[in-house]
This record gives sequence, structure tokens and C-alpha cells, in this order.
Amino acid sequence: MFESLIVTLREGVEAALMVGIIVAFLRKQGAERYLGAVWAGIATATATSLLSAFFLYHAALNESLFEGILYVASAVLVATLLVWMWRHSHELSGEMKGALARILARESGRSVAVGLFLFSFLMIFREGIETVLFLSALSLTTTGLLSFLGAFLGLAAAVVFGVLFVRGSVRIDLARFFKITGIALLIFLAQLLLNGYHELSEAGWLPANETTMATIGPLVKNEIFFVLAVLALPLLMLLIPGRAAEAWRAEANAANIANAANAADAANTANAADLRLARAAGRRQGRARVLGATLGIAIVAVLGFGFVYAQPPAALSSATPVTVAGGVVRIPLSSFKGEKLERFVVQIDGHPVRFIAVPVDRQGHIATAFDACLICGPHGYYQEKGGIFCLHCGSVINPASVGRQGGCNPIPLNSRVEGRDLVLAASDLQAGVSTFAPAAAHRM
Repeated sequence: MFESLIVTLREGVEAALMVGIIVAFLRKQGAERYLGAVWAGIATATATSLLSAFFLYHAALNESLFEGILYVASAVLVATLLVWMWRHSHELSGEMKGALARILARESGRSVAVGLFLFSFLMIFREGIETVLFLSALSLTTTGLLSFLGAFLGLAAAVVFGVLFVRGSVRIDLARFFKITGIALLIFLAQLLLNGYHELSEAGWLPANETTMATIGPLVKNEIFFVLAVLALPLLMLLIPGRAAEAWRAEANAANIANAANAADAANTANAADLRLARAAGRRQGRARVLGATLGIAIVAVLGFGFVYAQPPAALSSATPVTVAGGVVRIPLSSFKGEKLERFVVQIDGHPVRFIAVPVDRQGHIATAFDACLICGPHGYYQEKGGIFCLHCGSVINPASVGRQGGCNPIPLNSRVEGRDLVLAASDLQAGVSTFAPAAAHRM
């Protein structure tokens, strides 16, 4: 929720600033008659961004490859735009006004309107598509309702800011605001890149093994960098001084220079000494603020990582023994309740082989797989809050993807329904012997 709020608030404020600059410039130039084209461009950009969000929402977001690409693309795009903003934020207003002036200089009124429409569309659509991509990636790690609530609150606050900014009735320290939220977004980017590596390794695009998945998995499952970024925000407010503090320091420096120039004047000697003491006290306060904020961030990070890696592993539920008869294993469909994961164990060539069965829809379709994956091995899976998790690395598996090959998904196992039974062939279960036999002594 909080990460969605920060993203939409920041991007919304950037969009509001751009709208404010455009509207103020046109009014100053006496070109209010073209405001209709500006509003049309903004509305079109907003609608196009919403359509993009609709497309991404209905895309195959449960596929590891798609998720990985989305994570990485979001991270790269947002990082690029953050760097651009840091380099050009001071010249942004001047560059926009120069572009608007060139558009207004056109001879044809129709050409001016079209130019303003396209300019407004592109400026707002850039912010909109960045927000859509970021929120789409966040929606993969956050419940839909909380993500929507955070995005709604962020956009609402940005709209209020935009209205007040255009009217000229609000003054905030924008430089400090963008610095703080920019650092928070950089921390978010670390989480997105971790998630992207995790998903792309599951899709087979990046190398992974049991150790890397055990290291990355808990960070992905617990969204640790998202949590750290939110907790670090108040500390960042201490670390990054506001405009008032910077103005006080500038004034003190100017006064010190003036007093130094008049050092020969005995009347100013006492004032210069007092000013030096005040500056020294200010420096001490500044160092204490930086040290306190840095230590606070370090403590939050240590506690966060300690929580992630100190959590005891979940225990697997007991496996129901089944037997082979006539070359097949038969499990009554009445054994399955709702969408609960059921675990079974069967003896194949004297070795226990575990497998899971999960109802994946309301029509009663049941997906089956070995209770192991190709990366983490036969550690098994457990169900929690509607998701299925790898016991070893904590990777979350969408129940609908059980039975599909790849990554930390459980190894697929063929099955079929005959009458009122779920039927598995012993020949298919035979493939699991090599997976479970080496660890059978301590996994069962």
C-alpha cells in the first residue's frame, strides 16, 4: 500500500507541476484560448495510461517470464527517469517554457492547438506509463485491494496538490520532496531487480541454484526492500535538510564573510565570535542529524534482514500414504476439499515418492506435481493464505501454475480423472524416484 502511495504521489506531483507550468505560461502569454487543447491532451494521456493498465492487468501476469520482464523493465525505466530528473530538474521549467514558446510562435492557430495537445499528451503520458509499469510490478507483490488503496490515496493527494499549485495557494519544499521520494524509489528498484532475477531464473533465462534461491527467496517473499524504504522515510527526512535549514546556512555564511571583511572593526569582533560559535553549533547539529539518521537506517536494515532470515521454516503437513494397484494409484475425488493442497506418498521400488494435488478451479480440475522442484530439490511445498510456497526458498507459486514446467514450480506429474477417482500411473511416478531416493531418509 505505502509503496503504491509513494509512487503515485511522486508521479502525480511531477505531472501536476508540468500542468501548472503549461497553464501559467499560457495565461502569462495571453493564450488562454488554447487551454482546451491542453486539457484534451491531458485527458487523452490519462485515458491511454488507463488502457495500458487494463492491458497489463489482463495479461498473463502469472507467467514467470512475463513477470520477470515486467519487473526489470519497470526498474530500468524508473531508474532512467530518476537519473534524468536529477540531472535536469533545475532546467525543466525553462526547457518546457522554451518548447511552449516555439509552439505559440506558429502562424496557424490550428497548428498551435495541435502542438499544445501533443506536448501536453506526451508530458503527462510519460508520467502515466511510468506509473502504470511501476504499479503493475508492485501488484505482483501486494494484495490488489491494498495496492489500489495506496494508489488512490497517492493520486488524490497529487490532484489536491495540483489544484492548489495552479491556483498559487501552496508552497512546499519540492527539492526536498523529490530527493526523499527519489531515494525511496531507488530502494524500491532494488526489490524490483531482485524480483526480476527471481522470476527470470524460474523461467530459465538466468542461472540459479539451491543456494541462490535460498538467499533471494526470503527477500522476495517478505518484500524486505519495500518495507525498508517505507520505514526509512522519516529517517530520510532527518538526513536531508529542508529549504529553511539551507537558507539559514547560506545566510550565516554571508554574514560571516561580511564580518570577516570588517574584522578590523572592534565592534564587530564579538558578533563574529558569536557567529562562529553559532556556525559550529549548527555543524554539530548537522553531523548529529546525519549520524542519527544513518544509524537509524542501518538499524532498520539489520532488524529487517534479521527478521527475514531468522524466520523458522514452515513444517510440511503429513503426507497421506497411497498404494499402487494394477499399475495405477487411485485417489477418491471426495478427498479434496475446496482449494486445499493435499500431499501424498507412495512407495516406488522401495523408495517413498511424494506428490501434491491441488484443485485449481471451481470446476473441480485438479493439478498434480511432485513435491519437489528442479532448483531446490525435494524440500516440498506448503500452502498459506491462498498461495503455495517452496519450503526451501519461500518462492510463491500461484496454484493455477501447478503442473507447469519451470523454475521453482513443482515438477509436473501427469494425472487424469476416471469416474470419481483421480488416477496416476505408476510409470509416471517412477520418474520421481531419482529425486526423492537420495533424501528419502530425512525428508519423510
